[in-house]
Amino acid sequence: MRWIALAVALVAGLVPVDVGRTDTVAPSVIHEPFAAALLPCPVQPASTIEIEGCLERALLRSDRLINIRVRALFALLHTNVGRTTFVAGERSWLRYRRSTCTAQATFYTGGTAQPVEFARCEVGRNKTHLADLADIEQVLRQH
Repeated sequence: MRWIALAVALVAGLVPVDVGRTDTVAPSVIHEPFAAALLPCPVQPASTIEIEGCLERALLRSDRLINIRVRALFALLHTNVGRTTFVAGERSWLRYRRSTCTAQATFYTGGTAQPVEFARCEVGRNKTHLADLADIEQVLRQH
């Protein structure tokens, strides 16, 4: 359940950069609020809490990969317009990830599977986003 509550709280306040000011544009970085207190993840998870803990770790790993790729892409963008719109797109994508996964997990509202489904969804969205970022990088490196 902590995933859902955290996601709802974060969706409303994900504005790390003022898009109107070009002097403050910086690459977006994903921070998960649960990172300091991870749930257990044994080699063979059996309980819902353990499965959620393993999904937390998978999400953090894919977040790190996204953060690395975003920094690389940001460096390839040489105009303020390119950087500003890229940062705005990344913030929008993160809101999309959290919102759609929250909606998807509502199928299990009130049950122990709700946070598991939320985490599973976010891991899947990250995988797709990493492929999208690779496509963007390929285009930027061609020019």
